[in-house]
Amino acid sequence: MKQIIIIVCLVLLSVSMLAQGKSTITDSYNAETAKNYNRALQIMEEISANDPNDEFYILRIAWLQYLLGRYNDAIKNYTKSNGIAHSLDAQTGIVNCQLALGKWDEAKSLADQILKSYPQNTVIMGKAAYAAYMKQDYRATADYYLTIVKITPWDMETRGYLVNNLYLAKDVENARKHYQKLKKYYPDSSIVKEYAKVFTN
Repeated sequence: MKQIIIIVCLVLLSVSMLAQGKSTITDSYNAETAKNYNRALQIMEEISANDPNDEFYILRIAWLQYLLGRYNDAIKNYTKSNGIAHSLDAQTGIVNCQLALGKWDEAKSLADQILKSYPQNTVIMGKAAYAAYMKQDYRATADYYLTIVKITPWDMETRGYLVNNLYLAKDVENARKHYQKLKKYYPDSSIVKEYAKVFTN
């Protein structure tokens, strides 16, 4: 009888130890905070093995793959997550990966598509602007930044980008107009210093 009790106690102890050793999503967050992205991803993959179609688990796996520079893998998982539950997070993740891969046309095209659903989203506009800039389409870049400035008129960093791209697009007069406002409210801007000789009164 004593042997049976001992065996039962050992089994319960083993189960308890296994339960205590099982990682949780919090452990993944903590590993990410410590910049141990491989461990954070490993934990998420272990957790998601029991629920492989959970859109958030897939989304988080994609994010960690992005942090690890595994952009193509991340795109696959962002796409999978977005297919299960349509989300701006997943679509933004795809754009981020496309930008990281230098796929400017694809990134700009997807950003434009997202903006049809979220026309006031300045984050996506900024990503579209970056893609257009890398394509050396300065007019399109300026148009994105102009829209952002209309939504957030006191975002002087973006106004600086607007000045630069208007000038590159040879729209000097509008560049001058925004330069004067930038100079008035953010005189320490690098753009103010860079264009000081160009827009001297």
